[in-house]
Amino acid sequence: MAALLGGALSIAAPIQTTFAPASLPLAAERPPRAAAFARGQIQRLDDPPRSLSGDPAALTSAYIAQPDGPLLPAAPGETRSVDVVVNNESDAIWNAGGPNPVKLSYHLYDATGKLLAWDGLRTALPHDVVPGFGGPLLLQVALPTWTGSYTVKPDLIREGKTWFSATAPVSAGFPLRVTTDLDAGYGRTNAPTSIVPGGEVNIDVPLTNTGLRTWPAGGDHPIRLGYHWFDMSSRAVVWDGARTRLQHDVAPGETVRVTVDMRAPGAEGAYALAWDMVEEGAHWFSTAAVPMREDLVVVRPDGVVLYGKGWGHGIGLSQWGAQGWAEGVTGTRLSGEQIVAKYFPGAQLTTQPLSLPFRVLLSAPSTGCVGRTIWDVAHTSSAGGMRLVNDADPSVVYFEAAPDEPVLFTTSGSTLIATDSWSGRHVYVGEDIVTLVPTQWWDPIAIGEKGLAYRGNIQVQTRDEGYLRVVNYVSSDDYMRGALPGEMPGDWQYEALRAQAITARTYAAWRQATAGDRTWDVRDDTADQCYGGRSFESPRASAAVASTASLILTYGGQPIRALYASSSGGVSENVGCVLDAERVGGTWRCAKGWPYLAVVDDPAEALAYDPRGQNPHDELWVRTFSGAVIREQIIEDYGIDIGDFVAMQFNLSPGGRPVSVVVRGTADAVDLKGDRFLRTTLGLKSTLVRAIPF
Repeated sequence: MAALLGGALSIAAPIQTTFAPASLPLAAERPPRAAAFARGQIQRLDDPPRSLSGDPAALTSAYIAQPDGPLLPAAPGETRSVDVVVNNESDAIWNAGGPNPVKLSYHLYDATGKLLAWDGLRTALPHDVVPGFGGPLLLQVALPTWTGSYTVKPDLIREGKTWFSATAPVSAGFPLRVTTDLDAGYGRTNAPTSIVPGGEVNIDVPLTNTGLRTWPAGGDHPIRLGYHWFDMSSRAVVWDGARTRLQHDVAPGETVRVTVDMRAPGAEGAYALAWDMVEEGAHWFSTAAVPMREDLVVVRPDGVVLYGKGWGHGIGLSQWGAQGWAEGVTGTRLSGEQIVAKYFPGAQLTTQPLSLPFRVLLSAPSTGCVGRTIWDVAHTSSAGGMRLVNDADPSVVYFEAAPDEPVLFTTSGSTLIATDSWSGRHVYVGEDIVTLVPTQWWDPIAIGEKGLAYRGNIQVQTRDEGYLRVVNYVSSDDYMRGALPGEMPGDWQYEALRAQAITARTYAAWRQATAGDRTWDVRDDTADQCYGGRSFESPRASAAVASTASLILTYGGQPIRALYASSSGGVSENVGCVLDAERVGGTWRCAKGWPYLAVVDDPAEALAYDPRGQNPHDELWVRTFSGAVIREQIIEDYGIDIGDFVAMQFNLSPGGRPVSVVVRGTADAVDLKGDRFLRTTLGLKSTLVRAIPF
């Protein structure tokens, strides 16, 4: 800790930049002031100073550096005096007096970055600050009345006009710790999200001694952990919950984990479970400026009620969000390129012509999103005719069909049989792979079992089970013309369609690059993308495809796994906390995830609309599950009988989705992967759920 000198700290070289013009380097890279003078970037003191009036740009030519070294802890409600280094790098005088004086102030944030106070105390400048001045100025800071870690971001203001930060970056700020002799920090607990009335569970509570004095585990006034129950009106329904002893004295800065035997209230309702340390025989910490930690818990007699938003896994691009950004519902319309950059911030948008055609599986289990598939029979035809050739050697032609002449494919064990439907003659019998090629390349080939027609070639072979395997070989952009209308309505915003085209083409390119020994790249249904070939095409979708031809997203030079879903519920998630969550010890944790994804807030999604109305998935949906149903589903999917349902607990990701769900019963408890349990076992639309309405 730095020593406190006369109410302020001694100052060394600046170590944090704020208001430097964009052309200047950061403070860590800032050259000596003499070099800056030599380059003419800072006005010399003997140059004629300019008045500050009327030129907002002059306000940006400053930077403020934090104090050198950590500050001593402050007491709750204290007003602290701190010296900060201020440099006037403009060519104007900052007037300390007059009708619009410049004053030093700050903005205050809590440990999570939430703004607590924008208008900090104003500190008058001790004198006019001339161009080229650089030195410490006293800043008065009024601290909160609760203990905790805070960030002070200094700023200058020209009274009645503007903050300097309005036209320049805001200061990174410096930390200030507010504490007392007895202070506590509470970590994330495993409190239940929902529990039966009077239910008892063990809860682990991480505790950190953030105060200045050791917590005694024994003696006349031992420190213990307790809890209170408050209803949603902040009325205490249980004040004196069970108190739990510490295993040993806890020194300042030390962290311990305490296991509490917690009993829920006996009445149904929503409650706040508030954790609070107590000095026995003296006081609760919360009565001496130490904030409690609160966990929201629903007490319900049977099972759970789950409130949710969104539809899909919530990873990558939100289709409704893309529609909203393209519509400009937040104030600015984004292009397709800008939309994909928002959802895949770590990826590069590149032009990468794809030389190999996409191989699209049309036969079972694929359905083309039309509920129809190909098993052991396929009726094919083309308006301009087609050739049946050997796949390995296309110069071997087995049959040339006339316009609209059908060719029927069937199987007999591992033998493939092709029949000219007009004459009834077998034109091919064997075990080779064969390919249908349209006589006129622009004519699609129709397949009766699908009720659809496809551009490109159709490859046919038998599978081990005696079924047909039918694969469409199609160019990248022809594939996209047949896939985009199946993934996004054709009357949506053009830029949303372009964003979807880039994303879907990238996904298919990724599937192709990782196909390995598969004989196809993508399925034609929701397992990959709803592809309907020529039959799905529409003019607007085709125009969007053409305008994004060959554009894909890459990372490290390779196509990314560009996932998308209908609606993320207002915030997208990195895959590491959902699909790729990993088992660590006895629970599920977020894995590292993919470097091109991030948790992205999506305000445009809730405001998006299409010709049929607003986003229906942004509205809160509700599902109710009895304890008996939860028990049965866990037995069916996981083979574990938990007994009678007692409680359910969510361990949330940074994006607010349960990474793991712990279900406790009278016989056992299970820790289940959140995505699988919620979307597969319970069949929910998404994993963005709560036990209390959002």
